[in-house]
Amino acid sequence: MTELPRKRSRVACTSCQSRKRKCTGDQPCSTCVQFGVDCHFDLESRKKRDVRLFQLQSSSSSSAAAAPSFLSLPSLTPDRGVGVQVFSASRSADSQHSPGETAAPLNSLDANSGAAFARRLGLKIDPTNAPKLHLFAWNMGARHNPASAPAAVALKAGGLPVPIVDLISQDEMRSLVAVFFEKVDPCYPFIDRDDLLRNLSRRWLPASAEESARPHGTFDAVLCGVGAFGCLFSQRTAPPLELQLAETARLMLEQQMVSDAPPSVDLVTAWVLRVAYLRMTATPNAAWMASCSLMHLIEATGLHLELPDGLAATTAAAPLSQPLEPCDPETRRRLFGMARHLNVWISFELARSRVVLHGATSLPPTPRSPTTNPTEIFRLLPMSESLDPNKTQDAPALEAALTDVLNVALTQPPLILVQCNLMLCIYRRLRALNCAVSGALLDRVLAIAEKGLRAAREMVASNCPWHQAANVPFQVVCTLLAIDNRAALMMLGDAMATLREVVAAYDTEVMREAYSTAYLLMLLHQRQKEEDTKALKDVLHMHSAASASQVEARQTASTEPHHSLADYPGFSWLSDLLVDMPSLQNFDMERFMYTDMPGPLAEPPEGGSVSTS
Repeated sequence: MTELPRKRSRVACTSCQSRKRKCTGDQPCSTCVQFGVDCHFDLESRKKRDVRLFQLQSSSSSSAAAAPSFLSLPSLTPDRGVGVQVFSASRSADSQHSPGETAAPLNSLDANSGAAFARRLGLKIDPTNAPKLHLFAWNMGARHNPASAPAAVALKAGGLPVPIVDLISQDEMRSLVAVFFEKVDPCYPFIDRDDLLRNLSRRWLPASAEESARPHGTFDAVLCGVGAFGCLFSQRTAPPLELQLAETARLMLEQQMVSDAPPSVDLVTAWVLRVAYLRMTATPNAAWMASCSLMHLIEATGLHLELPDGLAATTAAAPLSQPLEPCDPETRRRLFGMARHLNVWISFELARSRVVLHGATSLPPTPRSPTTNPTEIFRLLPMSESLDPNKTQDAPALEAALTDVLNVALTQPPLILVQCNLMLCIYRRLRALNCAVSGALLDRVLAIAEKGLRAAREMVASNCPWHQAANVPFQVVCTLLAIDNRAALMMLGDAMATLREVVAAYDTEVMREAYSTAYLLMLLHQRQKEEDTKALKDVLHMHSAASASQVEARQTASTEPHHSLADYPGFSWLSDLLVDMPSLQNFDMERFMYTDMPGPLAEPPEGGSVSTS
C-alpha cells in the first residue's frame, strides 16, 4: 500500500516551531494531537494573515459558522433569506474579530459593500450583540404565490419550451409591455419601444408552414422577460403567469447559449432583462453569476467595441468573437451600458470581482430626450466604475467624486434611488479611510438621503419594487447611525418609517429581517448613548458639592470688587492662555466661566418623578 504524502503547511503552530517539527496547519495540528500538546497559532506574528487563513480553512470543515464562505443559492428559491457572506476567507470569521481588526480600515473588495458597512457599524456599537455579516434588504424578497405552487413550465415534444403565443394572448402581452415602458424603461432605457411593438404584432400573425418551423426563441425570450417585468411592476404578489414567463425565458436562454445558432441582439437583450429581473427577485449569488455570464456574452459578440462609420459589425468584431447582425449603434451602446451597470453594482454589493472588458471602446449613449430628460443612468456609470476597490483612491479624490454625484440633478424617483445608492457607497469609502465628512458637504449628503427616502416611498406607493427601494432606506439608517450628529439622528424616524412602509407593502421574510436588524442597530445605539450619559451623570454627581460652593462664591463675588482671573487660585493659567493666543483676547472668559448654569438635577424619588413646578 502506497503511503500518503505528508500534508504540508505554509505556517506552523508555536509548539511545532519551537520543537522544529512538521506542522499540518490544522487546528489543532496532527503533531500536537499525537503528543498531547496544546496547539496555538501566534496571530500577532508577521505571518498573521496566513495563520488566520489556515485557521479558517481548517475550522470550516468542523463548523460552518466559524468560517463562512460564499453561499451557492438557487436562482428562484421562494422567499428564502438572501443573506450572503461577503468577506473573503481571511476576514470572514466573525468570532475571530479582535478589537484591533474591527477598527481597521477596509481596503479590499469589501470597501463598497453595504453588508460590510452594517457589520462594522454593529461591531463598533456592541461587538457582542452586533448583527452577523449579511446582505440585508438585498431586494424586496423572492417572488412567490402563497396561494398556489409555482406553475410548471409547459414543454413541447423534445423538451423545448412552449412559444410565447401559446402562453399569453397578444392583448395581455401588450398590457404588460405598457407597464414595462411606463415604470421600468425610464430607469433602464435599453429597448426601442417602436421596434418591440412592431415585432410583437408580427409574432402573433398567422404563420405559414415555413415560418412556423423557423425558431423564434430569442425574441420570445425578450417578450417573456418584458412580460415578467410587467407582472412584477403591476402586482405585489407574483401570479403564476409571471413565474411561468420568467422560467420560460431562462430555458430559452440556456438552450440558445449551447446551440450553434449565431448570437443576435435579441439574445443579448433577453439576457439583460434576465439579469435585471434576478436582481429584483432572486438571490445574490444567482444575480451575480448571471451578470458575469452577460458580460462574457457582451465580449463574445463584440458589443463593447465602437463601430467606425460605415463599417459593418462583422468586420469590426474583436478576434474570435461572434459578430451580431447589424444593429443601431445606440442599441449596442445601451445594451453594453446596462450590462456594465448591473455587473458593477452586484459585484460591489457582494464584495466580489466584476468582469472588466479590456479594450472596450463603446461610447456613452446619447440621451433620448436631451431637453426634457438629459440625465440617464448611463451618466452615472463612470462614477460607479471609479469606485473599483482595486484602485487606490485617497480622500480628496473620493470627496471630489462625492461632490460630482451630489451635483447631478435628477427628478425621476428610480434614478434618484440610484444616485442615493452611489452617494452612500462613496460615503462608506470615506469612512473606511477614517475621513470625516463635515460642514456643507455632510449637509448635502443628508439632503440626498432624505430625497432618496421620499423616492422610496413613491416607488412603494406606485407598486414599483425596485431593489433600491428596499436597500436605500436600510443603508440610510446605518449611515445616519454612523454619522451620529443631531441632524442625522433627527432623520432616523423618517428612515425607519420608510423602511416600515416597504415592509407593509411587501411583507416578505427578507424585508422583515431588514426592519428587525435596523431596529436592533438603533436599540444598541440607544443603549450605548445611555451608558455614556450615565458615565457623565456619575461624574456630575461626584462634583455636585463643588458646583454648589461655586454658586455661593459667585453670589458673594457679585457684591465684592471686580477681580481678574489671575486673582483666583487655580485660574491663573487662563490668563496665560489669553496672552498666548491672540485670537482669544476679545473673548470674555470671566463671563463664560461665571454665567449662571443650572446645577445637577436631583434624583427622582423611587417610583416617582421630579416636579418642575
